[in-house]
Amino acid sequence: MTAQVWIDQTRDMLLSGYVEELDLVIAPAVTDATSTTVSVQGLAGGISRGTVIEIGSELMYVTAKTGDTQVSVIRGYGGSTASATGHAVDSIVRVSPKFPTHRIIQSINDELADLSTPSSGLFQMLTTSFTYNGGVDGYNLDTGSNVVNSVYSVTYADIGSEASEPEVMSWRLKRNRDTSSFSSGLALILYTAAWPGQKVTVSYKSPLTPITDGTTNRSATGLETTAYDLPPLGAALALMTTAPIRREFLDAEGTSRMAEEVPPGAISASMRDLRFRRDQRVQAEAARLAAMYPQMWQRNSANRPSSNWSGFRA
Repeated sequence: MTAQVWIDQTRDMLLSGYVEELDLVIAPAVTDATSTTVSVQGLAGGISRGTVIEIGSELMYVTAKTGDTQVSVIRGYGGSTASATGHAVDSIVRVSPKFPTHRIIQSINDELADLSTPSSGLFQMLTTSFTYNGGVDGYNLDTGSNVVNSVYSVTYADIGSEASEPEVMSWRLKRNRDTSSFSSGLALILYTAAWPGQKVTVSYKSPLTPITDGTTNRSATGLETTAYDLPPLGAALALMTTAPIRREFLDAEGTSRMAEEVPPGAISASMRDLRFRRDQRVQAEAARLAAMYPQMWQRNSANRPSSNWSGFRA
């Protein structure tokens, strides 16, 4: 499934069952980022001059409405980006969204970044490889655009049918290297040998990958499937700090009810249970990853005195 599921789950938590007013794009479709006219089906009576509408993750400010279906707009409003590919016929038009999609996407990405911190303990395990050369100790660690939090293991392909993938027992990762020698800025120094001409595989922990939009596949983030409930929880919490959930919207309460039904601190009370649930789930998923990839301190033995290295054979 795509990240649109996370966006919808986040919005559902925040709106507490309330359904926003919706409409649909009709022909002609919006085909670029510069068109300022949108044709709608005319389902939503709330679209008028001064209204903000949303299509996809793009906000638009309505400057005029002609009849029931012709809407003039300012594109890319409120910090959103005008879609370069436009919007197809039958795209949903959301009227005056309380929680714009582009803010939900940003909050989901912020949550993925928070989950990737050492205090949260989540990560994705990735691999890269290079060919071992007996005359070289230092190798460029090419991970593309992926960030290396830490190296988990270094193994090499051995000769024969056993394919046991022995470990390189002594190595060290050096950062901020001269890019003329190590193009990635990362150098992996091997202090024990592997088989010349054979592949060396490096497994490393990397932060979770952010989503681009609702079409991003959730698996592309690197998050374990058991933790798919976490991004909406964290995103909802973040958005609640700047805007209340639906049952606490002040514009949804009659003036005589505000004091009793939305007292000071009501928003904080609503966040408490959600935060407790999120923290419990983060701990559970971090423990699951720790069990899958147990810490083995001897893997990086670069600090072992050189007099001891001779006791290790590849």
